[in-house]
Amino acid sequence: MIEPSKFIYMAQPLPHSNKATALQQVKQLILDRQLPAAIALARESLKKNPTFVGMCILLSQAYQQNSEFDKMLASARRVHKLQSQHFSTNVRLIECLIYSGEIREAIQSLDHLHQHLLNNPEKLAKLSELYLHCAQFYKVDITLEEAVKLAPTEPQYRYNLAAAKVALGDFAAAGELLQGVIQQHPQDFDAYYSRSTLQQQTPGNNHIKELENNLRRWRSKPAATITLGYALAKELEDLGEYQRAFKYLEMAAAARRKQMRYKVENDTQTLGQIAKTFSTDLSSRASKSVERPVFILGLPRSGTTLLERMLSSHSEVGSLGEVNSFAFSLMHCIGTNSGKTDLIKRSTTADFNRLAEIYSHATKGYGVDGKRLIDKTPLNFLYLGLIKLAFPHASIIHLKRHPLDSCFAIYKTLFRMGYPFSYSLDDLGQYYIAYHRLMEHWRNTFPGGGFLDIEYATLVNQPEEQARRLVDFCELRWEAKIMDFHAQPSPSATASAAQVRQPVYTSSVGRWKQYTQQLQPLRQQLTVAGIDCA
Repeated sequence: MIEPSKFIYMAQPLPHSNKATALQQVKQLILDRQLPAAIALARESLKKNPTFVGMCILLSQAYQQNSEFDKMLASARRVHKLQSQHFSTNVRLIECLIYSGEIREAIQSLDHLHQHLLNNPEKLAKLSELYLHCAQFYKVDITLEEAVKLAPTEPQYRYNLAAAKVALGDFAAAGELLQGVIQQHPQDFDAYYSRSTLQQQTPGNNHIKELENNLRRWRSKPAATITLGYALAKELEDLGEYQRAFKYLEMAAAARRKQMRYKVENDTQTLGQIAKTFSTDLSSRASKSVERPVFILGLPRSGTTLLERMLSSHSEVGSLGEVNSFAFSLMHCIGTNSGKTDLIKRSTTADFNRLAEIYSHATKGYGVDGKRLIDKTPLNFLYLGLIKLAFPHASIIHLKRHPLDSCFAIYKTLFRMGYPFSYSLDDLGQYYIAYHRLMEHWRNTFPGGGFLDIEYATLVNQPEEQARRLVDFCELRWEAKIMDFHAQPSPSATASAAQVRQPVYTSSVGRWKQYTQQLQPLRQQLTVAGIDCA
């Protein structure tokens, strides 16, 4: 997801101090979340200086953070018209197109911009980020290849190119790139963890001694403690050294959690509020949309990618991967709100026909082939009620996993972004309880086939039976090639990118039992909440 605060660009020098002062005042108002005041001041400034490019950009940002997406995009178009040749105005327009669901135009604008940036590695790297937000993984790879050729000593470009290679399934190339980054910049700690996740480590082929030596060497650096700790936990688990693995994992997760101001109670209260808000029958307000998107959802690391790869092997199905389209479409549809609580409350009164139109327009813009398109964003379980109201004919599949397998799989994964509840077993327990209760609420709200539950353990032990069940639920005909999903060349930019290119395996089922003692407090926490952990 694009972080708005990272995209404040100054497109031209400010010749007058009063302009600079006004610009700084608007910036500060945005940072202080005083958005109406920021918008008013920016508009007043633009009345006096209609061609003030920097202020136009800030105004678009203020509109964005105030969920006024139409005005945001109009402001970005205005600034682009003023300076259409400037890189920063093009970037800002593309960002706003993405937020507004104008994905096709965003991609076209990126392609046009790309033609003029073949000799600028920094700008090519920026284009690769924007292509990533448009799920254009092959173009991410191309632009980063170009950036690396122009700046072969820049480690960030090589690291990002390695991530692109992983998404495309080229693990050998990714490994070589990561090894090069490590050799050139030994303190690029992220590269060590990414290298460890590329393959199953063996007694004769692992990096454990190197990782432990580096951890001792740089233990005073939190980044080393976190990233090298996760890498060691992964490699030691591969070798069956579970006690040592957990020691490093616990150390690394605690160090990551210490860096955060996150309060899990805010999230659990939000999940509870969603259930309370959607406690009445809203079916009379459902849209008239006849479109049939497919949503695969659940907690991260629950098997959603495996299921997505299976279903997208069908000739009539394409996958968008993990996109923010539904969340952005909802914000676009609802508009200005005072925060999360107000957004949830107002979502029940949304124009669900318009929500369906905005989302469908956005998803069609990605250019994915298929009569049915999969949205595999795990946390869409938060929006399940809204999805049902926007798309009464959607196929919604929920992946669930043994509670302790689910929590531990999340806990041992170092997520680059999102999932802040994943770095503490107590936080995880609280979040899992709230998630479990929300899913029970959705089952009670939409009985009789409102969505399909699939158990991960059953899926990997009976893959064809569950695949047929999935295909029947989506009202598709059976195709045998679904079972060859691991040979599918399409990109996968998730934490499971390496695993889903293998045939179905069952070794992850019951993995939590190797850590029974360490997970006992979590097990007790879930059991007290009425969750079966047997």
